[in-house]
Amino acid sequence: MCELQETTSPSVGRRTLIRGASGLLIGGGLVAATATAAQAATSQNGWSAGSSSVVPLSTLSVGAATFPAGVRRGDVHIVLGYVARRFDREVEALVKGWCWGHSYRVISGSTSLSNHSSGTAIDLNAPRHPLGKSGTFSATQRSHIRSILNSCNGVVRWGGDYSGRKDEMHFEINVRPGDARLAALAKRIGGGGGGTPAPAPVAWTTVKRGASGFRVTAIQHLLRQRGYSLTVDGSFGPTTQSQVISFQRAKGLGADGIVGAKTWSALVVTVKRGSNGQAVVAAQKLLTHRGYSLTADGVFGAMTATKTQAFQQSRGLTADGVVGARTWAKLTA
Repeated sequence: MCELQETTSPSVGRRTLIRGASGLLIGGGLVAATATAAQAATSQNGWSAGSSSVVPLSTLSVGAATFPAGVRRGDVHIVLGYVARRFDREVEALVKGWCWGHSYRVISGSTSLSNHSSGTAIDLNAPRHPLGKSGTFSATQRSHIRSILNSCNGVVRWGGDYSGRKDEMHFEINVRPGDARLAALAKRIGGGGGGTPAPAPVAWTTVKRGASGFRVTAIQHLLRQRGYSLTVDGSFGPTTQSQVISFQRAKGLGADGIVGAKTWSALVVTVKRGSNGQAVVAAQKLLTHRGYSLTADGVFGAMTATKTQAFQQSRGLTADGVVGARTWAKLTA
């Protein structure tokens, strides 16, 4: 495991190692300490550090990767887990054996404890992004990393942003214990308290008879995808209402002819690269309406995937190029 250079920032100053009565023995890049000294030590970002018997840790598994020893429980676990999951989906797939969590040790070339020592840092696909090397990510990947960091509101720092030696594998908590921003972020992305983040409910726009425009056009294409015959004219008239009622009855929904949350959820079809048909046409027209111009040919190819990712990124969604419920909801908002 490589050791990290973690430089100072406005939020987190450098912490020197606090020595206990019997001191700390530092050699070969490893730290040995008595229980008293380990409990007194703090990592560079101000969190209490020590061995796995001292730091409250919880297992972290994302995609194919499990992080050895895990990461710190509670809000830290929620936030770093969120970063790892988005990295896995949006930047590159995590590789088994290439991701690291808690490790009680000093920073290479320093006497300060690494933030890994407090369970507040993770390394992602470390062999692919070695310590000291810059430019290990493409421009698109860096854009996705920046989106993840922006969503974290300064709570997480990336080693690729270090002013000195770069560490592009590395992501760390960038606030001290008790900082309200950490708890607020954990609550926003997962509810706080150390559990698995719960997805926020999908918000849909209600559409009913008398409506017209891009949402109605999408509904009509989606009904056609589901096998219901009607003209796509962007007008929610009696025929569209009748077909919506038929669809609702077939799905066991309240047959009121109004396309609300439950009807939208049942009506939309997840489409992605390789898909084709009326649902793809609907997605392409919606993307064009949102400013991401596409030919509505019903074929979900590379260009549709690219425009979908750009739209998702602009709305703070997972930029996976897949038009699922959350993307449909944003497209029809």
